[in-house]
Amino acid sequence: MLKALKSLPISVKLMATTTLLLLFTVGLYGVMNLRDLSAAFDEARLEQQQMLERSVAVDARNVTGAIARTSGLLIAATAYGDITALLEKMREGDERLLFVQIHEGDKVVAEVGDAPAALAGLVAMPDKSPEAQPPGEAIVLGSPEGDPRVLRITLPFGDEGLSGRADAGWSITDIAERTGRIERRIDERKRLATINALFVGGMIVLLGVVLTILQSLRISRPIRELTESVERIAHGDLSERALVDSTDEIGVLGRNFNYMAERIGVLLRETKERATYEKEMEVARVIQESLLPPSQIIDRGFIEFIGYCKSASICGGDWWNYAEISGGRLLILIGDVTGHGVSSAMITAAAKSCCDTLRHVTEGELTVTFLLEELNKTIYEAANRRFVMTFFATIIDPAARTITFSNAGHNFPLLFRANPAEGEAALVPLVTRGNRLGDVMESRFLERTVPYAAGDVLVWYTDGLTEGMGKNGEEYSEKRFRRSISAVIDKGADVILDRVIRDAEAFFADFANPEDDITLVVGKFRDRPAARDEQSPKPPPPPLAG
Repeated sequence: MLKALKSLPISVKLMATTTLLLLFTVGLYGVMNLRDLSAAFDEARLEQQQMLERSVAVDARNVTGAIARTSGLLIAATAYGDITALLEKMREGDERLLFVQIHEGDKVVAEVGDAPAALAGLVAMPDKSPEAQPPGEAIVLGSPEGDPRVLRITLPFGDEGLSGRADAGWSITDIAERTGRIERRIDERKRLATINALFVGGMIVLLGVVLTILQSLRISRPIRELTESVERIAHGDLSERALVDSTDEIGVLGRNFNYMAERIGVLLRETKERATYEKEMEVARVIQESLLPPSQIIDRGFIEFIGYCKSASICGGDWWNYAEISGGRLLILIGDVTGHGVSSAMITAAAKSCCDTLRHVTEGELTVTFLLEELNKTIYEAANRRFVMTFFATIIDPAARTITFSNAGHNFPLLFRANPAEGEAALVPLVTRGNRLGDVMESRFLERTVPYAAGDVLVWYTDGLTEGMGKNGEEYSEKRFRRSISAVIDKGADVILDRVIRDAEAFFADFANPEDDITLVVGKFRDRPAARDEQSPKPPPPPLAG
């Protein structure tokens, strides 16, 4: 039942609700009005009955009083026959007078009518008895069933030496008849008033129902049209529009609906374009990740190293790589293009392509300065100075136990000595300077060489790590970076890298979405010959943050 009611059209619900409310209101008002009208009629009826009874009682008292006064005069003159004649004449002139008794002291001196017969079987009705005026008695006598029959009035009379009373019985049965006529007239008026109230109420209800139906249809029609338009849009017809010509709330709803439909179409087109763009960006990200070495520890016997790279967006401008070159040497490269995104990623791809080409063309007989000079020309021509790239090239010679390097505006890598000689610093930055790649076409670069020993740790990084902002607004800084490395300097390269990343993760305000690309490469030298396998057989380290 409840389900069926919920499925009714809104116009039917509105008409039914309004009609029920109207019926309840009109019905309640009619009942209250009829109740008040009935109370008013009953009050009027009672008042008229009381007025009639008072009129009869007054007449009876006045006549009885006159009889008493006249009888007193005639008794004083000892004209008893005149009293009887007077009483008979008065009884003949008023049919309501049932009997009259004139008492002198305790003796009845004149009497007309049969008082015992008139009073036989009657009982006093004190609740209906009026007050006697002048002082005396006025008693209503009635049948045991409660019907008033006789008004008995006793009034004293007398003078000096004379004492008596007049006792008269008056029929009041006509009062009941007159009261009945009054009640019938009032009941008729009540009936007519009820019919009029029902007629007026019915007309009000009928008019209200008609207006309700018309208003419900007027309100529900545009809502129904809106509903049909929504259904057509839900089925894919985005060109559907609601035809609204009103200026009320429904008109505002229709116009907003049309605007919403237009926005849905625009959003769907934008979503489609965004999906295509994100798919293309995902392909670009996969391609860029293929340009990076695997995120596992790489063992070359004399050194083990591992890298970590996290982009600030889908594609980044950081890049690092390694390669074996002639004489068993190892080439390790790291670079950072200004900005991040697809454009920066394209520059890193150009840089890798150039490095691979130079390595193959020279058959591994590379120097770090020649590499940077040729790479600078490539970046300059490719980016046309809209992008520049910091770069650091390192060649590690295990035979000579040396590190040869050249810098193009990049952060200085840090060499941590495991067993520094007397007077030698435990931390040696690989310092050499040069212009960024792509700044000046004819840039020249310097080359330096430093020795290394087993146990030393060499760390390459980009500024996205050391310049990253923490929760308190401070930079991570190179000082914290060095302290994090020093805490685990005796561990393997994978452990050192994991420690740095976890410390940075705890410090950064939002390490999951850094402001700049982050790249970190950690290498640890060992006193072992070069390995021929690409990667060590040891299992990969635990997953790194990011």
